[in-house]
Amino acid sequence: MPDTVHPSASPHPWTLDQIPYDAIQHALIVDQDDWFYALTAASFVESLSDLYADNLLIYMQGDIETSAWLREQWEPEELQHGRALRRYVETVWPTFDWQQAYDGFCADYRPYCKPELLESTRALEMMARCVVETGTSGLYGLFAQVAPEPVLRELVGHIRNDEVRHYKYFYHFFLRHQAAQPHSRLRLIRATWQRLRGIGAEDAYLAVKHAFQVRHPGQTFERADFARFQHAAGRWARSDYPYEMTVKMLLKPLQLPSLLNRLLLPLLIRRARHVVAP
Repeated sequence: MPDTVHPSASPHPWTLDQIPYDAIQHALIVDQDDWFYALTAASFVESLSDLYADNLLIYMQGDIETSAWLREQWEPEELQHGRALRRYVETVWPTFDWQQAYDGFCADYRPYCKPELLESTRALEMMARCVVETGTSGLYGLFAQVAPEPVLRELVGHIRNDEVRHYKYFYHFFLRHQAAQPHSRLRLIRATWQRLRGIGAEDAYLAVKHAFQVRHPGQTFERADFARFQHAAGRWARSDYPYEMTVKMLLKPLQLPSLLNRLLLPLLIRRARHVVAP
């Protein structure tokens, strides 16, 4: 992975028209509830990317390079992820009212997405975005490994590649802002840890909750139900999550000495295995 990339307008490498939705092998996935909730939750979070982008554009106002890339590439590509996943969900589970569930998710989750909740400096926020893109890269990388249906494997493979590319852009912006306003390595580690603690906390819970409530009208969704879903997803991650790639991406903005980096890598991979799939 190169240290930097130079943002420039380029066509998105894939489109929805290239995904063969009519070739989905329904029998391989339609009865798998874990996949229904995983894909529906992912489609909700990705479809709210216009809100994330608006917040970042407000925060990065005056930074022409970053703002142009966020507006012209990052936001449209993230929204395409949402549309692609939504279409897959609605194709496989056509009786599910995606829009109703998504509206409920948005109403509950928007209070967690305020501009004032972003990091205190632009360098820290760009590094935090690297953490988020690391998480999504790992998630879709896992999906690509364990997906039971070929069209789904193709789709999540495209999304995974986009997320890795997005990480490279955010890393480029982080380096530029870190050079202008340096932060200590300890401060970077603290910010990384804080953002890691927040990944998948409320957004995943609320997304699964609203998908469940629309799919099962009148039934109450409890934290225990979400814990069962997490445990099921953990089975996928125990052997197929891209732990080494993920840890390397997390460490990269810290720019640790090479010896320390090599010593920490296996320790952090073991720790990541315990956290992702306890």
